[in-house]
Amino acid sequence: MLEDPRYNVEGLNLPRGGRLRDQTFADDTALYLKGDQANLDKAQGVLETFCRASGAKVNWNKSVAIWVSRRERTWTWGQEVGLKWIPEGEGVRYLGVQVGFRFPT
Repeated sequence: MLEDPRYNVEGLNLPRGGRLRDQTFADDTALYLKGDQANLDKAQGVLETFCRASGAKVNWNKSVAIWVSRRERTWTWGQEVGLKWIPEGEGVRYLGVQVGFRFPT
């Protein structure tokens, strides 16, 4: 069976060949995604398909994104649905753990 490329969401490649794409506990989910607009569009499509099939809903107003790259993010993906981008140096709590980033200068 061939995978549908519309749903082939790219996660992060880790050292030594590992990959990370998602982490879920109860009703909290963290996605670790390759940061380009096409990949994020695929992820949103997968979430929408899951929601239609399951009756679940993504609360975009409670959802946040952290851009962890030295490259500048030049687009505003997700803001039209209420997604908040966390600026460098700030953080958010996920499952009781403070998550954020700051690049050394």
